[in-house]
Amino acid sequence: MKHINITLLFLLFALVSYTQNLSNDPYSRFGLGDLYHSYTATASGMGSVGVGLTNPLMINHNNPASYSSIYKQRFIMQTGLYHVTNEMKVSNSDIEKSQITNFSNLSHFNIAFPIAKWWGGSIGLLPYSTFSYSFSDKHEYPSADLFFKGNGGLNRFYVGHSIKPHKNFSLGVNINYMFGKLSTERRVIFQDQSLLNSKQIENTRVKGFYYDFGALFNNKIGEFNLTISTNIDNGNSISAKKTIFSETFRLNTLGSEITEDDSLSTSISGEIILPKAFSSGFSLYNDKLLFAFDYSLENWTKFKIFDQVDDNLDNSSRIAMGFQYVPDRKAINKYYKMIRYRIGMYSSKTHLNLRDQHLNEQVFSFGFGLPLKRTGALLNLSAELGRRGTTENNLIQDQFARFKFGLILSDIWFIKRKYD
Repeated sequence: MKHINITLLFLLFALVSYTQNLSNDPYSRFGLGDLYHSYTATASGMGSVGVGLTNPLMINHNNPASYSSIYKQRFIMQTGLYHVTNEMKVSNSDIEKSQITNFSNLSHFNIAFPIAKWWGGSIGLLPYSTFSYSFSDKHEYPSADLFFKGNGGLNRFYVGHSIKPHKNFSLGVNINYMFGKLSTERRVIFQDQSLLNSKQIENTRVKGFYYDFGALFNNKIGEFNLTISTNIDNGNSISAKKTIFSETFRLNTLGSEITEDDSLSTSISGEIILPKAFSSGFSLYNDKLLFAFDYSLENWTKFKIFDQVDDNLDNSSRIAMGFQYVPDRKAINKYYKMIRYRIGMYSSKTHLNLRDQHLNEQVFSFGFGLPLKRTGALLNLSAELGRRGTTENNLIQDQFARFKFGLILSDIWFIKRKYD
């Protein structure tokens, strides 16, 4: 009951935070939005490593091969929140402007459980991307103001399975269902009031299945355990339907819109070709120390939406590494020795290539794993401080601070009571 109450408190806080979002990321208008790579607070505190991590008391949805390592008759539930504060900077003619935005949301909710001694499963809901921007542009000929706006996002529901054909080797697959809506709005407001203004709204609904596969190898090296893992995303095609709504209007003295012509609405059905992805990593660990390293690639040049290629997208790559130190997991009377201390960093060449400038991202992170004695749960906290992009070529530099709060609950299930 205590576990359930804590989880409900987290979910309630997430819903409240979601209604208080104030986000404006101009870079999210490219592709499918600002991508969320679904690293939990545990992994984020160590530089967002994840492919090579395996722990029988933790769910690692970044590599489905890890599910079969969960302890027999052990049920695990994870949930968490994330918050990001962005400072967007732009320099033009030696004048620097900046804007601060905030965004909060549920970061993940998943469960995992053993099905057999050699077989484990997991189910979860994760965000895939956010789509939120608002900006204007001014054209002199003809004299008009252009307004652009976008909102929405995509989510991912998965069902994963992992088998262990050998005690040192595991295979796994996630069956992912992507769904959500991306909305864009474009307005043209003429300064000449004799001209009709125009508005166009596009709503794109996305739904479909894609898959990612994982393999994991474990072995003992002296006092340490070595895990080597790899994960492949098949880059499947999913269905999409776009509805386009357009109309012309005038503005009255109060600034309200008065429709002049009948609105026009059309629908287009098509598909989205997702990028293929590959990642590999390893971890070396014992009861006190853990070191992990990841490398990943995503092929965004093959991305298509309604048979159109986005020239602003390019192949991306990422290198990450992280450390964890636990002085003594069993030091019940000295709590500070039971804490998991984490630190890490990553460097990424993102999928955005604008004005012949590939946008890079560098992040430093740290975090803590705090055992909750009475419940047996683990509260994970992480902070990521980073920068993406540049102010050169009239681009926007994004300096950000991301904070994540994660909760891991585990309990024994399907055990018969000896006494009523």
